[in-house]
Amino acid sequence: MADFLNIGLTGLMAAQAKLNVVSNNISNADTPGYSRQTVIQTTQPSQYMGYGYQGLGARVTGVDRAYDQFLQRQLLQSQSQASYYQTYSDQIAPIDNLVADPDAGLSTAMQQFFDAVQEVADSPSDLAARQSMLSQSNVLVNRFQLLAGQLNEIDAGVEQSLSLTAKDITQYGQQIARLNQEIVRATGAGNGAAPNDLLDQRDQALAQLSQLVNVHAVIDDKGMMTVFIGNGQALVQGVQSATIAASPDPAQPSRSQITYQIGTGAAMVLPESQLSGGQLGALLDFRRQTLEPMQDQLGFVATALAAKFNEVHASGYGLDGSTGKSYFSGIDLSLPVQTTGSAGSAVSVPFASPLKLEALRPDTYILSSTNGTLTVTRQSDGTIFPNSNFPDLTQPIDGLDFSGVSLQPGETAVIAPYRNAASSIGVAITDPRQIAAAEEDPTGTVAPGSGPADNRNALALAGIQTDKFLYDKTATLQSAYATAVATLGAKASEVKNGASSSQALHDQIKAQYDNFAGVNLDEEAANLIRFQQAYLAASKVMQTSQKLFDAVLAIAG
Repeated sequence: MADFLNIGLTGLMAAQAKLNVVSNNISNADTPGYSRQTVIQTTQPSQYMGYGYQGLGARVTGVDRAYDQFLQRQLLQSQSQASYYQTYSDQIAPIDNLVADPDAGLSTAMQQFFDAVQEVADSPSDLAARQSMLSQSNVLVNRFQLLAGQLNEIDAGVEQSLSLTAKDITQYGQQIARLNQEIVRATGAGNGAAPNDLLDQRDQALAQLSQLVNVHAVIDDKGMMTVFIGNGQALVQGVQSATIAASPDPAQPSRSQITYQIGTGAAMVLPESQLSGGQLGALLDFRRQTLEPMQDQLGFVATALAAKFNEVHASGYGLDGSTGKSYFSGIDLSLPVQTTGSAGSAVSVPFASPLKLEALRPDTYILSSTNGTLTVTRQSDGTIFPNSNFPDLTQPIDGLDFSGVSLQPGETAVIAPYRNAASSIGVAITDPRQIAAAEEDPTGTVAPGSGPADNRNALALAGIQTDKFLYDKTATLQSAYATAVATLGAKASEVKNGASSSQALHDQIKAQYDNFAGVNLDEEAANLIRFQQAYLAASKVMQTSQKLFDAVLAIAG
């Protein structure tokens, strides 16, 4: 009778455990990161009874959680990719809308400016036409400054986002390291039983981390998770986690660089190539691939316009006989580009003499000194000078003369010749009579006057619009800018499509993972009824055992 009663008791206890787990599943159906749990049930060791082995009931050996390492890895990768493209798309959209807007963009203002120049060429003595040209010049300059200001605002937002993202990565790393410790402790206290809730919390922290940066996790035989970010940098090792921070770059203080510090060790700079995926990778790529090139391109157009226009304008004469005057202010290519290296060295890079506008390129250049040897890296394509085509730095690179630059060993510096030019450009002429429309002095004080009807220099100024004096004399001002806008639009379309497709892929994998590990309330409701029936049946076994025992006692009495 005792075996009969015990068998019923084991069934009762197993059913009760299943009811508890099912109830817990139902209660946590909406808990983020919760994985469906199931009771692991086996038979009790059987007993030989002479006629054969007889089962002695059931026993619960543990509670398992639905977990698939392959599916989780796919989920993390898709989450990181979707977050990358969405972040990039969110960052590039305002710039794309800005430069493509005919009312706020540069192309319309530039066209209206050259139309006003042509009006002066048509009526060189008309002060109204000259005043209109000055007004359109100020509109154009204001448009340059407006665009530059808005790009600078986006720039500041990126820097702030980098700092916040780095802090979040550090916090998730610390959370995973703490959970590592708790999981090992709980596993030991439970004689090797898996602490499912803690494991879910750790996986959830890892999933949230994957939104910020690409992650790869490895779990050792003790249950400790090691987390690598980007392309292989360890963020978490056991109970120790690294500090990720955004710190000012000594070579360009307005820019942040990502640093890595483990324990009390010295902080090291992480190359951007090691920080792929997620929000962090998107912010770094957007800054390097889109924001900085657009700032450089806008400044380059402002520089080229000012340099070419000033050159032609200075050769002509105003109605008052003035000559040699610059039309645009704030940009002077006779002055070198100056900056400070990471170790404090003063760096001065002049434009090549004689100046050739067709040689200039809207780019940024990274200078570095290794064992006393200076190298120049062009940011847009990664070309390093000297190389096979440039055996040394004595010949100009994109119209810049790096031959006189010296840095301390190990020092770096960044040369961005056009980064702030669009913010600096202004109009130097205030008196409409000083617009140099004439080729000769109309007052006759310097050369035989040709009179106020002389428009030859104004025609040359108007001709700048169609003059191919950029990119080895293959592009005009407007075509160069239009190419940059088209490139930006193509990139915006690319990342927008990437955001859509990567999110769809992530949703598909997420649905597959939820189908495997998530809580299905209909299924759990059916299990609740089934385990309830099992519980009642087991209690009936115990009740029958009690009746039989009472009958035996009655016979014996």
